[in-house]
Amino acid sequence: MQSKLMFTQEAIERGPLLLSGELDPQVFELDEAPDIRPASPLRYELRVEKRGQQILVRGQVEAEMELECARSGLFYSTIVEESAFLRDYSIPDSPHEIDLTEELRESVLLNVPAYPVSPEARSDDFRLPELPSRPQDAEDPEEPGSSPWDSLDNLNL
Repeated sequence: MQSKLMFTQEAIERGPLLLSGELDPQVFELDEAPDIRPASPLRYELRVEKRGQQILVRGQVEAEMELECARSGLFYSTIVEESAFLRDYSIPDSPHEIDLTEELRESVLLNVPAYPVSPEARSDDFRLPELPSRPQDAEDPEEPGSSPWDSLDNLNL
């Protein structure tokens, strides 16, 4: 599995270049992220072509990610994609060899939802897991007729 996606300008001189494959999930650099994990390689299907003084790259980029649900706190799996990936590079300003790795990584990560909610948590009958009940011998913090505000009510200022 590749860790970089690169092509040279000579590769597109004879016509469009079709690129498809997978990049290692390590390209996401998410080892320290507590709420997101890559569950699959980054997959891409791209067409690279020369248009005048521009290099046009378009296609689709996707990866399966495990995200922490903002409602339940549980991880769920979803596909994060950019179906209309489009980048252009100026031929005079571009290096001889063009690296698309960072562009692909960024396009997937920018499409991760800011507030991820699992499909189960979206349903109308979703309930958070029950918390364990208090032990029977635990004291009740509020006694009838007693309030934390009672002592303030009796103050004479």
